[in-house]
Amino acid sequence: MNLHTLRIFTNVAKLGSITEAANILHISQPAVTAQIRKLEGEIGVKLITGKGRGIQLTSEGEFLYEQGLRLFYLEEQIDEKFKTFLAKKENVKIASSYISTNYILPSIIAGYKLENPQIDVYVSLGNVQSVERLVLNYEVDFGFVVQSNIGHEDLSFEKILDIPFWFVVNPTHPLANKEVSIFELSRHDFIYRERGSSTLDLLEAIFYTHNCPLPKFGLQMEGVLESIKVVEAGYGMAIAPAVSVKEKLVQGSLARVFVDQVEISQSLFICTRKADQNEYPFTQFLKRKLGDLEI
Repeated sequence: MNLHTLRIFTNVAKLGSITEAANILHISQPAVTAQIRKLEGEIGVKLITGKGRGIQLTSEGEFLYEQGLRLFYLEEQIDEKFKTFLAKKENVKIASSYISTNYILPSIIAGYKLENPQIDVYVSLGNVQSVERLVLNYEVDFGFVVQSNIGHEDLSFEKILDIPFWFVVNPTHPLANKEVSIFELSRHDFIYRERGSSTLDLLEAIFYTHNCPLPKFGLQMEGVLESIKVVEAGYGMAIAPAVSVKEKLVQGSLARVFVDQVEISQSLFICTRKADQNEYPFTQFLKRKLGDLEI
């Protein structure tokens, strides 16, 4: 497969327009169309169809677009790595979900930078799905997620830590500091997280495992802290990592709800590409320091 032709197709797919791709690539529209037709003939499938003034990818086109993106991100990463080699300067790019970004990584990154001041560290925040996508597309070196697609054909997941989760309410809530059944819990208004959040997946798994209806929908919030703030203000119930609410429990702005025979935790995983053979020095450093963390 010709990489020049693949690059043209990837730009067309990304922009959704042959015209816009031709303008960016500084070639004529007929030339772009000819290259797409040549690529379709070479691999034997239809990649795009017309849609109004733009284009629409077929399922085969979607697959090739995703693979093309990964390939060209990898190309950029190779170029960048050699630039750092020549400049004798290194960098580490990390994608991380909210919990690890806010409660696990800060002290680890600080310690790593103190020992390695010459290394630049970049951290991208996202939910589980976006972290996995960034790793797959070679936009980052590795990621941290609290839920993993263990069966993914291109990603590896290594468990490094268990994170306990607690149900929390405002101290004035009728269930504050009480032990109840999960069925009693389900009758109260709940702060739901957005789809794609590992916390939402955890909540659903807990209630499905116990053959219990999901809690009443109160409202949906993006973010752990945002959900906690709503509960602090006096509305509903949330599930949150223990590390995010311990201080507020001591201060008295939140209270726990204890659920009979239900202990909840999620595991933190390092997410890497199966194609990567060597372990990154940062992850080696993190594993040495995990024992110092209070989770």
